[in-house]
Amino acid sequence: MEDLVDAELVKDTAISNFNHTHIGWLLSKPGLKYKPANNQIESHPFLPQEELISFCHSKGISVTAYCLLGLASGHGKNILLSEKRQNFLAVNAHLFLQVLIWFQIQRNMCVIPKSITPHHIEENFQLFGIFIHVFDFELIKEVMETILSFKKRYRICTLSEYLILLLDLAEYT
Repeated sequence: MEDLVDAELVKDTAISNFNHTHIGWLLSKPGLKYKPANNQIESHPFLPQEELISFCHSKGISVTAYCLLGLASGHGKNILLSEKRQNFLAVNAHLFLQVLIWFQIQRNMCVIPKSITPHHIEENFQLFGIFIHVFDFELIKEVMETILSFKKRYRICTLSEYLILLLDLAEYT
């Protein structure tokens, strides 16, 4: 990746799904030319990863959240079906999803909302357009604490899928 930066084919390097140990190992690597600019991780109310996010920020590494709503088809669990969802804000489901997206942004995270249909893509653009123009918008402390209380250390995207891919790739390097 560093060769790509040197050749000016990319601006920065980035990592994905690195934990504290991986990042420490990478940053202490002899001859490291470029610190990764970003770590892309799974983060949602069931897996908020506060410690990892704080660690990345302390090292000057931004964090991008994927799977930020805690939704996954076929896994049988999601934040919308959570028992706490009924007690969390007396709002409609659409606003609830927007609050979950803003929860990540307020934690100084980049977000990648998954959108399949043109309607959902348009809703996401509207959401960000609204919040970009309302600079003083902030979720109150109680709302942030409520969302963090959903924490169950539950992963939507299992690492075993990635490990199989890495082992396959290792054979070719």
